[in-house]
Amino acid sequence: MMLRGTMEVLTDAASKEMIWHDGDEQYYPGGVTDPNYCVLKFTATDGRFYSDFYPRSFVIE
Repeated sequence: MMLRGTMEVLTDAASKEMIWHDGDEQYYPGGVTDPNYCVLKFTATDGRFYSDFYPRSFVIE
């Protein structure tokens, strides 16, 4: 399956805190406020997959 869409970089505190888990300090020593920590938000618009050797496309509304 392939998805196409847009990617956003979210740096607001609410988004960062929403997905933060204990132990993530291993990768971001500064915690949820580490300047290297951000959230990527992907919004799919359409896609394509193969079924029975035939490509099928679809739109996500």
